[in-house]
Amino acid sequence: MDKSGFFKRISYYIMAIFYYLSYMIPINPVKILLVMTHDDSDEGNVGSTYHYFQKRNPELIFKIVRREDYAFEKNKNLLKKIYQMFLLVPYHTATSRIIFMDNVFLPFSAIKIKKDTDLVQLWHGTGSIKKFGLECEDGWIKKLAKKTNKNTTHFIVGSRWMINIYNASFGANEHRVWNTGCPRTDIFFNEDIILKMRDDFFNNYPELSDKKIILYAPTFRDDETEIKIHLEIDQLMQGLDENYVLGLRLHPHISNIVKLDKLFSEDSYHNRIFDFSNYDKLNTLLLCSDLLITDYSSIIYEYALLKKPMIFYPYDLENFRKKGRGFYGKYENLVPGPVALKTEDIVNLINNPVNCNMDEFLSVYLENCDGNSRKRLYDLLME
Repeated sequence: MDKSGFFKRISYYIMAIFYYLSYMIPINPVKILLVMTHDDSDEGNVGSTYHYFQKRNPELIFKIVRREDYAFEKNKNLLKKIYQMFLLVPYHTATSRIIFMDNVFLPFSAIKIKKDTDLVQLWHGTGSIKKFGLECEDGWIKKLAKKTNKNTTHFIVGSRWMINIYNASFGANEHRVWNTGCPRTDIFFNEDIILKMRDDFFNNYPELSDKKIILYAPTFRDDETEIKIHLEIDQLMQGLDENYVLGLRLHPHISNIVKLDKLFSEDSYHNRIFDFSNYDKLNTLLLCSDLLITDYSSIIYEYALLKKPMIFYPYDLENFRKKGRGFYGKYENLVPGPVALKTEDIVNLINNPVNCNMDEFLSVYLENCDGNSRKRLYDLLME
């Protein structure tokens, strides 16, 4: 364990002390704690659940923990953050009726959740091609993750297929996995919201209203040593007609380092390439794009609900299969679209599209993502 890990574990035990000091305070039956340490937007599983529950029952009280709340930095609200994490969060944990998480919140490994509190793992994705959770962790993090998962009372999934995956990824037996659907997918069944999101986007980007938008959203590699974009952008744009534009949705680790003006001939493509890496509404990008190019990202599940075409570009497939996280089956059988290993293959697939029927994919991986996921979750926990 490194120095950082040592101090994190000490901080968890300090939080546990204040948690147990609050243990005798009764649970507030209308209080819900939202642990949004991966995605604190309104579009995430926790954020969308929060808004639905709030609308269903205005008397509910919500408290929120975000990643920034425990990013302790000198001279940046340090005292406020110490008070928040070591006093308020333990107090709210001890007195909340429900706790929603979008990640494995390791401080919960040092405590025992009250028997009348529901600790609910909503996770931050809808599904997963690549292995995650306990199948990827090791050392002290894996040990603490196991303890946190043991504390968790409900694991929420969108299909029966994910039940076995959660058993491997969280150590969750089937009695703790509930197939109620993923809350974040409800938005894709609300025509009024979809229309408003599209209008807002094209009002901001009127030049794209009559274009075919290709969204390229590659996964960030944990062990990537050379930060770069592996798509040959010049080759791609040269092979497509002027009606196509490319939107880049890059992980912050990549977008903050890579200089886009070095990736393509700016004079030729300045009006055909857009950087949406810092655009904070991912669902809007999915709704407004016409084609998705990705590799191992879980956004394919949301995109499948829109029944739009996808091209899979796993340029490092064999390396990822053997040395990376690995997959929950044969990659080519898990993805709902054609696989391309070179940029020229992508060009050919765009110009000569392959028709893919999404119905079978949806029935297996998103059977309960039908616009009523939050309702079923509310009924499960509140009725």
